[in-house]
Amino acid sequence: MLYFDESGYTGPDLTNLEQPYFTLASIRLTDVEAAVMKKEIRYEEWGKEFHFLGMYKNPQGRHMLNRVFNYPFMDIHHVMPSYAYKRYCIYANIVNMLVETRYYHNGINLYQGAKNLILANGLYYFAELHPNKELIAEFESHFVKMVREPSDESIENFYRTTDKLRYNKETMDGFFDMLSELPPTIIYIKEALSDQKFYIDLTVPLFSFSIQEWYKKTGVKDDVLFDSSEPFFANKDFLESLRDMRVPETAVGYGVGNGKHVYPLPIGKMELAKSHNEFGIQLADIYASALNFALTPRADKYVKYQNELKKLPIFQNILNLAPSTNEYIQQRMKETADIDPLDFLCDHEDDINHKM
Repeated sequence: MLYFDESGYTGPDLTNLEQPYFTLASIRLTDVEAAVMKKEIRYEEWGKEFHFLGMYKNPQGRHMLNRVFNYPFMDIHHVMPSYAYKRYCIYANIVNMLVETRYYHNGINLYQGAKNLILANGLYYFAELHPNKELIAEFESHFVKMVREPSDESIENFYRTTDKLRYNKETMDGFFDMLSELPPTIIYIKEALSDQKFYIDLTVPLFSFSIQEWYKKTGVKDDVLFDSSEPFFANKDFLESLRDMRVPETAVGYGVGNGKHVYPLPIGKMELAKSHNEFGIQLADIYASALNFALTPRADKYVKYQNELKKLPIFQNILNLAPSTNEYIQQRMKETADIDPLDFLCDHEDDINHKM
């Protein structure tokens, strides 16, 4: 069984300054392993549900958390943390929604040669370096507003702010060139905003990413148990439609690493459950919340504990949706796809939608 829980969910609001990260953790345990672990960490003596946010602030809670983090089962074969940096995802979505749609209509595959990554990373880093932070915040918030509440007004505000940023005296030439990819997308904007189930909410990409990695490790289509919270409830039907595609198992994507995904989505049953009934979900809560705690900047008395968490072995190699390293982009630029993932999903759109 795979148990999932999340932390830092703000839905399609990617501009939330207090919660800059969305984290998702999955725990893979058998019933026997769960029973043994509960006994050996003295879970029954703890006497209540595990919740990281209710545990880290007191010595007893941190002591129990340390038992969990140091337990032999809690290794890369049983725990998979992941995160998305929301601010970077704004720029990734600008590229994937707007620029990709325009390029597609002009016969250009933006994903081949990692052109999408180059543009998303470039936009993000130029924005990060831009001296006019208020203008950058306005640009980002107007994009999110346009996607969340499409209207003539929100569309006009985004493109007007894009031009305002392009021609700002502090905008570097490279940033101007990248931003210049956006105004021509306005003629495709209704199409770009028409199907929002693929966009903004970060639950789907991180969940799919995690499932693909588990399948590569184990070759097993595990059953999945979610915490019955908003992000899983809202996306369950769509995720099941990816699982139930009526096609032979097919590997699509670029290269041989993380770029390859298998469809139909390689999972078994998917169910929602209350966390107080499921030890595995409580463990997923600990890892998702602890990762969020470790990533989010803070300046209070818990900085020391935050630094301890950052050093945990399980947090040293994490799946992420965040700015790419130069090495990763260089690798992706050389890779080609036997089956392009976007073409594959578009070709089987009816399959994906047949249950929805």
